[in-house]
Amino acid sequence: MNEIHTAAEFLNKVYENAVMGEEAVNMVSDKVEDEALIKELERQSGEYKRLAHEAHTALTAIEEEPDRQSPLSKLGLWSGIQLNTLTDRSSDKIAEIMIQGGIMGVIDLTRLLKEYPSVSEEYRHTAEQLIAFQEDAIQKMKQFLG
Repeated sequence: MNEIHTAAEFLNKVYENAVMGEEAVNMVSDKVEDEALIKELERQSGEYKRLAHEAHTALTAIEEEPDRQSPLSKLGLWSGIQLNTLTDRSSDKIAEIMIQGGIMGVIDLTRLLKEYPSVSEEYRHTAEQLIAFQEDAIQKMKQFLG
């Protein structure tokens, strides 16, 4: 596999993770009434957007375009959120959903870093920033539990 193809695969997965995080935040935001939680979700949405843009810019620099998110994965995210908030839209439930999503993101990106050990430090840094952000977001969501 050539270096550009490897970089494109890696960056696409980082991009997809950031976009999925941003979409999840945006999908739960309209269900939230707690002002502090709304503010935190807005912060998270902005950071996911920034990191997705960073991955997109890196892809463009190697003359690649990000893969389009499949409508099926978007539908899966939407239906999962709808189902999980059907009877409980409390801050506790929203925080739980966001924590679970963040953990899945950290796991996926950690595996990605191990799967692509030869990808450039610049691209690895973007993935590591996303992991650090998701870990921080998980910690911030814990204050809304209980």
